[in-house]
Amino acid sequence: MKIPLPGIAAQQKVIFEEATRQAIATLKANLSAPTLPPQVEIDENQYSRAHLLREDEGWEAPHPDIVGAYFRHLQMHFPEYGTDQKIAGLLGLSSDRRIREFKQGKTKVPYGVWRKFLVLTGRAPQDVLPILAYMG
Repeated sequence: MKIPLPGIAAQQKVIFEEATRQAIATLKANLSAPTLPPQVEIDENQYSRAHLLREDEGWEAPHPDIVGAYFRHLQMHFPEYGTDQKIAGLLGLSSDRRIREFKQGKTKVPYGVWRKFLVLTGRAPQDVLPILAYMG
């Protein structure tokens, strides 16, 4: 018995299309995320807002005070992220030591890590990139 299967390229396209449908559903669900009050621990007007920009728009790493206030604000509203280890996991980091270093200002938060945090907390929109072509 012979069962005809589509080629690898066709299979990959089906997988890609399904992943795209799931991403669209997630983006639509994001529009219904709850709105929570902003953090009040620090006066953000005393700090640069460049940490909210995209990399090509003049992004600068956030001040450690901003990092700490934003992380604690998340933890206040989402107890499941109540430890540095939990925030590290949320951001795809393997060590809570990095979170402590970010809050203490010993290490600057990398753009990708900070952008992910801003998107997860509704402070920045998700970037959706156009596909130029399916190139194998």
